[in-house]
Amino acid sequence: MNETIFNLLLTGEGGVALFGTLRFAVADTAPPVAAALPVALGAPQPLGLVTVGVYPLQGSLSIPLLTGFGRVPLTGALLVTPAAGLAYVMSGGEPGRQAILKFNNIDGARIAGGVQWRYGDAGASLVLSFLGTRLLLPF
Repeated sequence: MNETIFNLLLTGEGGVALFGTLRFAVADTAPPVAAALPVALGAPQPLGLVTVGVYPLQGSLSIPLLTGFGRVPLTGALLVTPAAGLAYVMSGGEPGRQAILKFNNIDGARIAGGVQWRYGDAGASLVLSFLGTRLLLPF
């Protein structure tokens, strides 16, 4: 798997600004167990008049002021349509800290989107928007 890494600048209400890192990779496209998902990942799926290609993603999110030194594991899907290009949807975490992400490519090196960060057992959440710049690795 080729991992893609983005450095994030996250902003929220009241001027909150945080830094973070998003790592993800397109997972193996072997078809999942039929009982697990109603559609086959990686195969075009009809959705009205638009065909959507669905590819599984695995990754992690790290926002040091929210996650400490750890990462929140994420799973999700890359949605590819001829009309709208690429969209990424990811979620995951543990009961005490959960994240839901939705983002799109601006160009080959930048992304923009949002995070809903849920923390604690009370269901409190923090909504952040973000811009990401791809970290190009030398190898």
